[in-house]
Amino acid sequence: MSRVCVVIPAYEPGPWLRRSLGSVLAQEGVDLEVVVVDDGSTEDLSWVGSQTDPRVRYVRQPNRGVSVARNVGVAHTSADWVALLDQDDEWLAGKLARQLALAESQPDVAFIATGFEWVLPIGPVVKYCPVLDYPGVLSGEHTVCLSSVLVRRERYLAVGGHSPLMLQQQDSGLLLDLLRVFGPAATVADPLVRYHVHRDNTSRDYATAAREWDALLDAHEALARRGPDRVVLSAIETGRRAGRRHYGRLAVTAAAAARRDGSPVTRTGRHLVAAVRLNPGHLVRSVARSVRARLGSRRAWQPDGSRR
Repeated sequence: MSRVCVVIPAYEPGPWLRRSLGSVLAQEGVDLEVVVVDDGSTEDLSWVGSQTDPRVRYVRQPNRGVSVARNVGVAHTSADWVALLDQDDEWLAGKLARQLALAESQPDVAFIATGFEWVLPIGPVVKYCPVLDYPGVLSGEHTVCLSSVLVRRERYLAVGGHSPLMLQQQDSGLLLDLLRVFGPAATVADPLVRYHVHRDNTSRDYATAAREWDALLDAHEALARRGPDRVVLSAIETGRRAGRRHYGRLAVTAAAAARRDGSPVTRTGRHLVAAVRLNPGHLVRSVARSVRARLGSRRAWQPDGSRR
């Protein structure tokens, strides 16, 4: 049976880490070990190292960022496979077993991913995992949850693992490198991971994410132009447009939230400037909807305060 090492980077995880770790240890039919890398938390995570389960290892390092923490975790194992899990996500039963079964029939794929659920305050949103290939991820058409990814350790190391130079797009960088070098990924379409959306998600830094997405596409474009690979170049152009639309929408949402929270006008203004740069059309539509809603509300009331 192939051995799997699950790497969980942890930084000020609060109650989430216990849930994530528990979802790993509940996986059945898999020879696994877990490396939890404490990235300089001020929280006392010594309880991880005190686990009675011999499959769990605890590694502490100074705060060097999540990419370094993941790379350190991979360096602490000689397992055949590496599975990546964020501290605030969780796996459903059978996740690893189903991926390993698929790996037996498709041994040469770049990695194996699954579908996932975004767990939102309004309820879960399911993302079934499509067929994943290099142009599809470059174009922004395919969303991959890193906590669903299972990859051969030798392949993770071959592309250099996670880049410590990126703060937001390090996952995309890794997956694109794997797809470019090793070809398409295999997928279990069913959602077997829960991605919990909350205020502390680092992915809320849309401005950094937008800059890094452009920089990532620049690097892949430079490689594609050597061919030239017109399929990849077309996918990159699509990916640029998709990135501007996506991060522009996030900028508008951030501006609205800052206004509601009574944040300084300058903060709201920065979000609006970003929205104009990234996705002016969405900003105009959002403002128009807001104006129509206000006008409709005013028309609905008579001067004496009664409703029409």
